[in-house]
Amino acid sequence: MKKTLLAFVCGTALIATAVNAAEDTLTVGTEGDAPPYSMADVNGAVTGYDADIANAVCSEMKVKCRFVVQSFSTLIPSLNADRFDVIVSGLGITEARKKQIDYSIPYGGVPQYYVVAKDSPIASVGSIAEIEKMLDGKTIGVVNGTTYANYVQKHLPNSEVKTYDATTQMLADLEAGRIDSAYSDSPTWTDFIKTPGGARFTRVKVAVRQADDPTVLGYGMGIGIRKGNTALQSKVDTALCSLSKKGELTTISKKWFDEDYAIACKQ
Repeated sequence: MKKTLLAFVCGTALIATAVNAAEDTLTVGTEGDAPPYSMADVNGAVTGYDADIANAVCSEMKVKCRFVVQSFSTLIPSLNADRFDVIVSGLGITEARKKQIDYSIPYGGVPQYYVVAKDSPIASVGSIAEIEKMLDGKTIGVVNGTTYANYVQKHLPNSEVKTYDATTQMLADLEAGRIDSAYSDSPTWTDFIKTPGGARFTRVKVAVRQADDPTVLGYGMGIGIRKGNTALQSKVDTALCSLSKKGELTTISKKWFDEDYAIACKQ
């Protein structure tokens, strides 16, 4: 009888330990092969922008992060199969995905810019409204099928929007002077302006953000959470909001992109 009782007590203690261990750990699904967002080395160590976001959230929640690395296309099915607690992997918030999972508040979004020749009067304007006014009637290059193309077509209805199947084709026409401007995301322009052909061009200094037209550009990147897990969603949102207000989301962004991708908490 005593042995049975002892076994029961020990077994209960082991279960309690396991539960406490689980409560002290947030299991994070991530791609691990999308630099600089998420990179995993041969030993399974995960680094990158999203790894830093996840670790910061875990620190705020006073738990440890444990990363599970797998292909991007399998992340949502695996989350719903309870393989991990959350997804942190540059996951854009879209209406289609919101039918499958819940999201945290957005923590980051890639800024987009118009690019023009350095000597263009458009280069120095100070608002999106001014940019659109000065590009009215001009020829603007965008990559076909992107949200960027949809944005330009909506906001510059009187301009000639020229679409391309590839970014390289758009950049070639920009360099050759066949279009007046082009529109894409910050990483595209960071790389282009470093090239010999791109040295004659500059980003118009005003960034376009998701919040400027979320119906077209989306809502930014969020942390994916299983539907109905409102307790965890609340904890993650609280952590992200705290990180936002302390400026840590901006610090992490500038570390990896030399630019502020952070989306401010509105709570």
